[in-house]
Amino acid sequence: MKKLYLLLTFIGTFSIALAQQTERIVVYREDPHDLYANMDADSTTLFYEKMVPSVKPIGVLVVMPGAGELIKETIQESGIGKLAAQKGFIVIFPSINRSIGKHIYEHAFLDTIFKQVVKAHGVGRDRFVLGGFSGGGTVALSYAEKANREPGSTFVKPRAVFSVDPPLDYTHIWKNSEKNIERGYSPVAVDESKWILGIYTTEFGGSPSQHPETYLKYSVFTYDDKDGGNAKYLLKTPVLIYTEPDILWQMENRRRDYYDLNCADISAMINLLRMKGNLQAHMMVTYNKGVRPDGQRHPHSWSIMDPAEYLDWILDRM
Repeated sequence: MKKLYLLLTFIGTFSIALAQQTERIVVYREDPHDLYANMDADSTTLFYEKMVPSVKPIGVLVVMPGAGELIKETIQESGIGKLAAQKGFIVIFPSINRSIGKHIYEHAFLDTIFKQVVKAHGVGRDRFVLGGFSGGGTVALSYAEKANREPGSTFVKPRAVFSVDPPLDYTHIWKNSEKNIERGYSPVAVDESKWILGIYTTEFGGSPSQHPETYLKYSVFTYDDKDGGNAKYLLKTPVLIYTEPDILWQMENRRRDYYDLNCADISAMINLLRMKGNLQAHMMVTYNKGVRPDGQRHPHSWSIMDPAEYLDWILDRM
């Protein structure tokens, strides 16, 4: 009996180990729209990493990197892949890490991935949950908005979406970027802001004052619009967003104030959704949890999300 128990234990452990392995699926050999920014040798290839559970899948969890983040970093820092696979989810990590513009090509690439996953595993198109860190979370939210705004325009309609400290209002981000450059305090903030202004100028044709309707059309949320812009298309979608507004760290390291932080737009959007009846819209505010893998304190990090807590939230909505 003891030998049988040990054998079953070994089999169970082996099954879990299988669920934790990732498989790379190459979708395109070229990346003409630079969806996976030029960071490493994979930058000319579009692919996704996939974890498959050892049991019949209950759904698909899509986890997207932030701007400039590599897939291997997302898998490591999010800490959600292995746990989700053990819970019965197919976990997908798409090679998208530019993610601050119109998201037209990002959405199309995601649809290609989703078609492959449905065909390969027979999972229902109503069993997808999308999310990501920073700009990756923005892509997830914009995909859900498009699915609700234009039924049939996307391959799946997300059952729920999550995000870790995402930028939401492109007009607000443009203004904050201008302020960062004017302050000139943090080289990191200045360089990032110049990059953002360059992307927005290319994508949208200029500033928000020059093209207000374009910024309204492509922002996940617009504070100055009474309906929140595209946020009104999330009224029936469960939404969970994590943020850590460590204002003392921001003032000391970036010379930023509350008006500059993603948490301002996040709180405004979640408040709007809840006021309009979406009681499944939630904001999780953390304290002193933001830490990068090298131990550096940074409130804009994957670590502010508790993977086990988040998975419980997902399972309640499956």
